[in-house]
Amino acid sequence: MKYTQEVDTDLKKQLKNIPSLSGVYMMFDKKGSVIYIGKALNLKNRIRSYFNVTSWKDRPKLSFLVPKIIEIKTVVTRSEKEALILEANLVNKYQPKYNVTLKDDKKFPWLMITYDEKYPRVVPIRDVIGFKRKFPKTKNKFFGPYSDSSAMWETYKILKEGFQLRLRRKPLFKDRPCMNYHLGLCSGPCQSLIIDENYYKIVRQVEDFLLGKYDVVLKDLKSQMKEASKNLEYEKAARLRDTIKKIEKVLEKQVIVSDDYKLNQDIFGCYWDEKFMVLELLLVREGKVIAVESFTIELPKGTEPADAFNDGVKQYYTRIDDDNLPNEIVVQFDLKEKKYVEEWLSGRLNKNATVIYPKKGKKLELVKMAERNAKLSLQRVLLSNHSMEETLHATSLVELKQELNLKNYPHRIECFDISHLGGTGTVASMVTFIDGKPEKSEYRKFKIKSLPIGKIDDFASMREIVSRRYRRDGVTPSLPDLIIIDGGKGQLNAAKEALENLQIDFTKIDLISLAKKREEVFKVDKRSKGEVTSPLLLDRKSQALFALQRIRDEAHRFAITFQRDTRAKDTFESKLEKIPGLTKAKIKKLMNYFGSIKNIQESDLKIFTTVFNHSPCISKAIWEKIRQI
Repeated sequence: MKYTQEVDTDLKKQLKNIPSLSGVYMMFDKKGSVIYIGKALNLKNRIRSYFNVTSWKDRPKLSFLVPKIIEIKTVVTRSEKEALILEANLVNKYQPKYNVTLKDDKKFPWLMITYDEKYPRVVPIRDVIGFKRKFPKTKNKFFGPYSDSSAMWETYKILKEGFQLRLRRKPLFKDRPCMNYHLGLCSGPCQSLIIDENYYKIVRQVEDFLLGKYDVVLKDLKSQMKEASKNLEYEKAARLRDTIKKIEKVLEKQVIVSDDYKLNQDIFGCYWDEKFMVLELLLVREGKVIAVESFTIELPKGTEPADAFNDGVKQYYTRIDDDNLPNEIVVQFDLKEKKYVEEWLSGRLNKNATVIYPKKGKKLELVKMAERNAKLSLQRVLLSNHSMEETLHATSLVELKQELNLKNYPHRIECFDISHLGGTGTVASMVTFIDGKPEKSEYRKFKIKSLPIGKIDDFASMREIVSRRYRRDGVTPSLPDLIIIDGGKGQLNAAKEALENLQIDFTKIDLISLAKKREEVFKVDKRSKGEVTSPLLLDRKSQALFALQRIRDEAHRFAITFQRDTRAKDTFESKLEKIPGLTKAKIKKLMNYFGSIKNIQESDLKIFTTVFNHSPCISKAIWEKIRQI
C-alpha cells in the first residue's frame, strides 16, 4: 500500500495488527487526546484506507486529520448495529475535534423527576451524564434537553404552580407544613396532608405533561375539577381550573400537524454555512408541535452537510431517555445505516420506530418548516460571532449556495462586465468579493484588444477577458469559488468556451450569469454535460438575489468608471497631439510619470520641465498650453 506521507514505525505496526472485524476505532494525537472516532464493518480495511494515497482526493478532511494521528485503538463489536450505538456514545462522551459533534449539552437544562425519593419532585438539572455516572442505579427520569432555557423555566413554573409537587428535598419542620403549602405551591405530603396514592397520581400527571401528553392530563384534571366541585371543595376546584387554563394557554401556541392524537414524531431540518450547521428539531406529540429545539454543530474542514446531519441525529438520541423517544423520525437527509438506527431505537422503545425521508407531501412540508427555523437559528449563531454586516453577508452567501445548488461555499467570487458607448471605447471590468465584501485590491480593468474600432461584440469581448484573466502562462491561476457573468445565456456560453479552451475544471468552480431584464440566473451544470440550464428566477426579496445584484452592480459601476476615464483620456491625448512640439512619445512619457491628466495640469513647472526634458522656454510654453485645455 502507498502511504500518503511517511508513517511512524510504531503506527505501521499498529496498522498491521488491526483485526478484520466489525467495531469502533479511536484515533489519538501526541497529547493523548481522542481526535476522531469511527466505526466499520471491517476495521482493518477502513483504518488502512485513511493512509492510502488515493483516499485523500475524495476525502479532503483526511489531509488535516491523518498527520496528527499517533495512536489507534480498536473495540471489536458483535455487529454493525452495536458498532453504530457505541460510536455515537463515544463521540458524545469525548467530543473529538474531527468528528461532527453537537455542542456539549451540559449547558442545556433538563427537568428531572426524582423517583429515587419517597415523594418525587421536579428539579432543573444540567449535567445529566455526570448525574447518571455518579448514581448509575438511579430511577430518576430526565426530560430535555431544552436548548431554550426560558422555555424550560416556563414549563417548570407551570408545574410548580399547577401541580403542587413537593419543592423541598427535606421537610423544614417536623410537625407542621412550610410556607410553600400555605402559598398553594406544595400539597404537603411530608406532613401527610395528602394521601400517597393521590400524590403519586399527580406525579404521573406531571410525567405525562413533560412527555407532551397534554390531552390525557387535561382530561384527568377536568374530571378532578368536576369531582371537587361536586364535593363542595371549591378552593381545590379553582386551583385545578387555573392549572387547566395554563395548560390550554400552552396548547394555543402549538401548531397542529395531524388529527392523529397518537402521532409522536421528531422532525429534523438543518441549515449550514462553511463553519456551522444548526440542527433544528420539531417535537410533535399527540399530533401537535410541542417544542422547537436548536443544536449547533461546528463543521470540521471538508465535512459534507449530509454526513454532519447524519452524525448529529445519532448523537441526539444517545442523550435522550427512552421515555422521550418518538415512534417516527422525519429527516431532511436520508440517514446512513437507517436500518441499524431503526433497530437501535425500536429496541429502546419496545415497539417499532421508523425513520422517514420524505420527498413530497405533508411530512416534507414539516421538514421545510424545520429547515426555515434552522436558517433563523443559524443567523442568530452568526450574529453572536460577527458584526451585523458580516452576518448579513454570511447568511446571503449561505442562501446563495443553497438556492443555486452550488458546488462550493462562495468564499471568493469574481464578476465580469462589459462596457462601451456607441461601439467605441469598449472596456471590461472584473470585481472580486471575499466573504461577501469587495476586495478592491483584486479588481481588474481590461481594454478589449481583439475587436476593430467601432465594432460591438459582447460575446467576443467576454471570451477575451475571461481568457486573459485565467490564462495559465505556465502558472496555475488562482480560481474563485464562483464566477458571475453580467449578461444572459450568450455571454455565459462565451465565458464557458473561454474556460473550456483553457481546460479549466468545472467540477471545482461554479459559473453563472445574471441577466438584467428579469434578473434571470443561468448556470453551467457539469452534470448536464456542461450545458447551460434553463433560467432560474430567485425570489425578489431573497438575500441570495440581493447578493448577486450587489456584486453585479459593483462590476457595472467599475466598468463604466473605467470606460469614462478611458474616453476622457483619449479625448485629452488627441488634444495634446495638436499642440506643436508635443509628440506621441512625449505624451506617453508625461502620462507614465504623472499618472493622470489632472496631475499633468496641476504639476509644478520645474518638475514638468525636468520630465519633459527640453529647454525651459519651450517647456513653459507647452506647460501653459496644456493647462489651458
